[in-house]
Amino acid sequence: MKNLKKLIALTEHKQKIDLKRGEAKYMESDFLLDSITEEVEEVREEIKPNNLAHLEDELGDILWGWLILVEKLKEREFVGSHEDIFKRTLKKYEERILPLNGDENDNKIWKEVKAKQKIMLEEEMRWQ
Repeated sequence: MKNLKKLIALTEHKQKIDLKRGEAKYMESDFLLDSITEEVEEVREEIKPNNLAHLEDELGDILWGWLILVEKLKEREFVGSHEDIFKRTLKKYEERILPLNGDENDNKIWKEVKAKQKIMLEEEMRWQ
């Protein structure tokens, strides 16, 4: 957790630098999403035995890209904070994973929870 907080602080610092520099492409969501997509392809290439350092490095690039993207979206007030996203994600997957039993009913349970969550998201959107 400590390292994640440091990474987030570093993305906040990077955002300030990007704003000061004013280079448009670094502020665009599409540029950042394309960069993350490129990193995903690099991860695919590095998934092989005895390649821990390279694979972890490429996975870190995906994480960095995501953290930077969130920082840009925060600036535009499209999202709250990294922590808000972490909380929402934890809630979502606790609701989906904890009811599972590792048997033939899991797929049905997953779909039911997911459908309920979709309704709750629509309700939340109505109140925004």
